[in-house]
Amino acid sequence: MESMTNHPEPILQVLQHKLPSYSPRTAENALGADLTVAFAQDYSTAGERLTKKMAGAKFVAVPLGQPPVEAARLLYKALRYHDARVLNVAGNGIYTLQANWTQSSLNQWVYQVLALVHEHWPLVTVRSGCQTGADLAGLVAAYACGVRKVIALLPHGFIQRGADGIDREHTQSEIREQILAGARALTI
Repeated sequence: MESMTNHPEPILQVLQHKLPSYSPRTAENALGADLTVAFAQDYSTAGERLTKKMAGAKFVAVPLGQPPVEAARLLYKALRYHDARVLNVAGNGIYTLQANWTQSSLNQWVYQVLALVHEHWPLVTVRSGCQTGADLAGLVAAYACGVRKVIALLPHGFIQRGADGIDREHTQSEIREQILAGARALTI
């Protein structure tokens, strides 16, 4: 599948951390990036607080719901400031956002933001913890934008928390298909 920007198909890596908990995976994703963006409505959740702590000064909050062009400007400014080409996408899970967002609408919004940014500040790699919600939307959007390398790093067992708030193990191929199906839906 060619990305929407007619670049070669991105390299998609779906990996599991050696530990089954979220904290080590969150730390590795933040430390493995030049900048972490958190797309969220609620920055007070345990996950958002941990992400900000792990990313330190290399963190930017981009609140959900604003026009995509405004969100893109905020992210672009942070990427330029940090001279960042490797982006970690984090944010609220779909279980936190489901009153206002579906996974599909979130994928579309994040895609609009990343497409604008990537056009003017090409990203080399986008990585994420691949939880439902903002994490998954970041990977879907990066793949659809043609970012060269897209890395999903989940807790051991490819654990993902669903809309019901329950953690479930998946296979590597199931996670890969979630990302690819989301990207295909954006190109229709």
